[in-house]
Amino acid sequence: MQCANHTDAAAAAYCSNCGKALCSDCISPDKSPVLCAECGQERETRQASAPPPIPPPVNPSPVRGIAAPTLPATSGYAYCPPGVSLLLGFIPGVGSICNGDYFKAFLQVLVFGSLVSLSSSSETGDLGPVFGILTAAVYLYMPFDAYHVAKKRTLALQGITVITPLEKMKFPELWAGSLSILVGGIFLVNQFVPGTLRFVLRGWPLILIGIGVYNLTRHFRPQLS
Repeated sequence: MQCANHTDAAAAAYCSNCGKALCSDCISPDKSPVLCAECGQERETRQASAPPPIPPPVNPSPVRGIAAPTLPATSGYAYCPPGVSLLLGFIPGVGSICNGDYFKAFLQVLVFGSLVSLSSSSETGDLGPVFGILTAAVYLYMPFDAYHVAKKRTLALQGITVITPLEKMKFPELWAGSLSILVGGIFLVNQFVPGTLRFVLRGWPLILIGIGVYNLTRHFRPQLS
């Protein structure tokens, strides 16, 4: 195959971008990858117009009396500031969407909608007010969570790592998955067997008994060992 630029010369290589045949005179041995003149010029133009890389954040100086260095401005921050996340958090799921937590937003909308439905359902019986209180608690939790997540990410840009109050509450994935399957199964069975949900809710004191047994077991376990 002949060179695309010099038809009387045999091709020695090919442009790694467009595949054009190039002879030995069109190739720079000290440049990698192999590019034709047009692709090489396009690459240089693209590199010249690219923004400079953002320097890493500088940790504040731990020495007392020495001012901390000014942190570089970070462009392109994809999330909302804490105040905006707090305000949008009063709309179910929107605060988490603002923070980029789309799966958490989906769960918040699902849980909030389920509690609203249960608080006004006749299946819950006398427990309707309890679900109303839980609905209000979840509604107030969402902006609180959105604010803390946004605040943590803002501090992370300054090199400061914090743990939010909700992160201190460890909830294993096994328990979360098992609880989701259990609640979803109860709702599914209730669609085909009316009254299942009311029957299950009558046993809510078993939750208190289970919590008591769990704490007593943790208390006496060190003594038995």
